[in-house]
Amino acid sequence: MPIYRFTGETRAQAFSHLNNIFTLGKQPMTPLTQQFIHCHFLQFLATVAQHAGESSYEPQELSDSITQKVYAVTSYIHRHYASELSLEYLAEKFFISPYYLSHQFRRVTGFSLINYIQITRVRNAQQLLLYTDMKIADITTSCGFTSFSQFNRVFNKFCHTSPSQFRVNGVVTPITAIPFEKEPSPGSTKV
Repeated sequence: MPIYRFTGETRAQAFSHLNNIFTLGKQPMTPLTQQFIHCHFLQFLATVAQHAGESSYEPQELSDSITQKVYAVTSYIHRHYASELSLEYLAEKFFISPYYLSHQFRRVTGFSLINYIQITRVRNAQQLLLYTDMKIADITTSCGFTSFSQFNRVFNKFCHTSPSQFRVNGVVTPITAIPFEKEPSPGSTKV
């Protein structure tokens, strides 16, 4: 299956079509709305096809065991993001030292482990905000945040808006890595 990674204007154009689909998906579904969604999806596919040669994605061999282990950790995070996760817990679960996991996780993914967990939680919260009528307090706990203030702070850090304003606007923007943030030392904080 092809994987594409775009930058600059191409990325913005592709996300624009996806954002339009998200926005239209929040409106009452009529035959005309469905046609608009279909058109934006076709435009998205056309953008990807037109710029496929510009993809900056380079497949990597998962030859070393630590890279495979990091991908196993990311898979675990995606399945258990609502649970209490910490560097120490994941290191123990995957039989690796916390310091080594932290260092290798950043090397392989480009994100700190804490940022990756937070981004995964925020992405899932975005979906719930856009496509459900769940109360924000319920979304907070179902996405693994320990308090509304933590959820609001983390959501704002990555999305530059509050969860309630995001729900009103309904526009998903790409989440990028936060400049280097030191991982908490083992035993200090949980995410």
